[in-house]
Amino acid sequence: MAQQDGDLDGWLSDLQVAVDALQDSQTSAYFKDPSVAIERKMEALERGFSSARPHVLNLLRVLVSRHRLHLLPAILQEFQELERQARGIVEAEITVARELDENERARIGVQLDELTGRTVEVRTRVDPSILGGVVVRIGDRLIDASVAGRLQRLRQEMAV
Repeated sequence: MAQQDGDLDGWLSDLQVAVDALQDSQTSAYFKDPSVAIERKMEALERGFSSARPHVLNLLRVLVSRHRLHLLPAILQEFQELERQARGIVEAEITVARELDENERARIGVQLDELTGRTVEVRTRVDPSILGGVVVRIGDRLIDASVAGRLQRLRQEMAV
């Protein structure tokens, strides 16, 4: 529906606003409280999210009526992933032994763009236990070019 509306960014914005609002402990407690009637919760939605796109507001209504509002952060996360896929963007998590500077990060990003044929958004994570090199995870694909990974493979080869 967001693609049909031609407003992916608007949907993302509305969903993020809703997730942020529901992270407030009082707001969250209100919507979780079984003693509060669904009608009152719906009225609160109408007041609190009156500027949201109609389809986003309908989604919130469905989640409230089915007592599933706690799923909204996961829905937002999945929507973000689908939005990236629609734009030809993949996310890569890079694990390194030390913090990367901007040039190193950009160079790895360009190499991953070429490897995948898509635009890659890079997230880095520091883990000194890999000793050196890099471990890249793109979706379910893992590329282990770490020193620790090489040592492990060498140990396995020598054990055979």
